[in-house]
Amino acid sequence: MEKLKLTNHIKDIDLKNKMFKVIDKANSCMKNYDVKQTDFFNPYEIKNAISILNSNSDLKYAVDGGYHNAERCSIFIYPFYMDYEDIDQGLKFIQIEGNFKFKSVSHKDYLGAILSLGIKREKVGDIIIHDNFCQLIVSEDICDFILINLNKVARNNVRVFEINKSDIIESTPNYKDLSFTVSSQRIDCIISGLYNISRQESIKYINSERVQVDYEKITTPSKEIKDESLISVRGKGRSKIVKIGEVTKKGRIKIEAKLII
Repeated sequence: MEKLKLTNHIKDIDLKNKMFKVIDKANSCMKNYDVKQTDFFNPYEIKNAISILNSNSDLKYAVDGGYHNAERCSIFIYPFYMDYEDIDQGLKFIQIEGNFKFKSVSHKDYLGAILSLGIKREKVGDIIIHDNFCQLIVSEDICDFILINLNKVARNNVRVFEINKSDIIESTPNYKDLSFTVSSQRIDCIISGLYNISRQESIKYINSERVQVDYEKITTPSKEIKDESLISVRGKGRSKIVKIGEVTKKGRIKIEAKLII
């Protein structure tokens, strides 16, 4: 599989480098007839990787994040004559428990505690938050390291132990309903309304590559947003655009959205 030919359409350097690694694993799989596992990818990265893998009929692959509705997933690449059920899948499942009665602990706190151990984000899948514990899916090669070294989350002592795949409990995010108007469907206008910041400040987030729409990195403020778009602003959080509504008498567009909290 030719790297440059298969990734010529990708402009994002980070994404291109990730797809290079996917191609390396695919080529190794075809050469050595073994199974390869990628890092955890978001849905946009998975979409690009699948497009590449579909170009070769000698390969099979499976996308697996550890549970049915997983957002971040690994891709397992294997020879065409194998079945996924026969593969020794390299995912592990961990539960982190603590007494968080006096201080609520967020996704950011759990992720920060894990990354502070020197673990790369790509090695960690979904972090599923519950009231007094969280569950996370990780690559097999870092599971024991987390079990041994993670003992605090946001200054709270925690107990960390391995669980089975069947122990995973899905959670539904909490939302705050928002309603506002904008002068345009451009991403800079939408971000300004979502997070109550100026357009100039929203443009700074975009220019510093801290904005994603449906997991795709956005680098231009002129991108127009549609219904059901998922917007992520690093440092601000994530939001779902429910509806691009009617135009008011003053010529502004009504927006209905949900802020994930």
